[in-house]
Amino acid sequence: MTVSIHLQSELNPPPIQIECLDDESGLGYLLRWLGANHLPFRWLKGGLGIKGPRLPDARDAIALSHLTGMGHKQIKRILMESFGNAQEGGIMVYGQQLLFKDLYRFRSPQVCISCIHQKGYISRSWEFGPIPVCIEHGTYLIDRCGHCKKSIGWDRPAIDVCQCKRILSGDPKDMEQPIAQELTLAQWVLKPLFQSTFDDSRTYLKPPAWINSLSLDGALRIIKAFGICEQPHQAISSSFPWGRCASTYWRDIFKRASIRIEQFINDPASPELQTLVYRPFLEGLAAKSLTATDKDIALYLLREIFNYKPLTRFGSGKGHLSQRRLFD
Repeated sequence: MTVSIHLQSELNPPPIQIECLDDESGLGYLLRWLGANHLPFRWLKGGLGIKGPRLPDARDAIALSHLTGMGHKQIKRILMESFGNAQEGGIMVYGQQLLFKDLYRFRSPQVCISCIHQKGYISRSWEFGPIPVCIEHGTYLIDRCGHCKKSIGWDRPAIDVCQCKRILSGDPKDMEQPIAQELTLAQWVLKPLFQSTFDDSRTYLKPPAWINSLSLDGALRIIKAFGICEQPHQAISSSFPWGRCASTYWRDIFKRASIRIEQFINDPASPELQTLVYRPFLEGLAAKSLTATDKDIALYLLREIFNYKPLTRFGSGKGHLSQRRLFD
């Protein structure tokens, strides 16, 4: 059985074909492949019949397989596959399912300046908003060009070149280094992305069992719960624009989360954590989780931090959850 290829115009595969690396970003691979053939990103979007701001995703896997020579299943796995809204499953990317799309930076990439200049490719681990650090270089990721100060996009001329056509660099005023707790937490959380290439010898500390059992979705949501509050008993709006958060904002969340998670590991009953960890996010994870283990860990954290037991079985729309405040 043959599968028809639908392209906007009759395009032949470019002469240079390259392999996707083990930990390479899907869109980063396409950008590197286009650069090897001296083709702009708009050529690919035009060939795929993509108009407007939409970027290539799993819907274009068959056509991209034809153009790149990569297997259909392989290229589909490295591109975002949407399942609609959160009620229907969110997204699937790199074999990881996320129930909320705002955890994934699909349209606003962030990069490690050292990696793109030394290695010449984009890591898939940079695409998750709550993890704004590069483990290898121990630096923060950036999402704005140090020259034009504009957000970095996928339609740039090359991996290491901004849309303003200048070599990507960071702002010298924004070169703060992540602390050890952040690098440790990043290694714990990102391990599922690199099962075949993860180097345990580079891990500062072995993760506790409950962290090791979380899905990537559960771990990212717990980071939000531990890090969102800047001050005790802070109320968070339910309409918070997570999808538009800059890397610098995620840095603050991630730093607070890493410190508080370490504090919880050392002293689960710390009274301070009751005022700083955002309980509704943990309740949300318990009510709607990707795996049964994620749900159990959310209930464990609620019990240990808040001495809190649900009054009804999570998963229903009744009982204790209906007593939450109307406005956060």
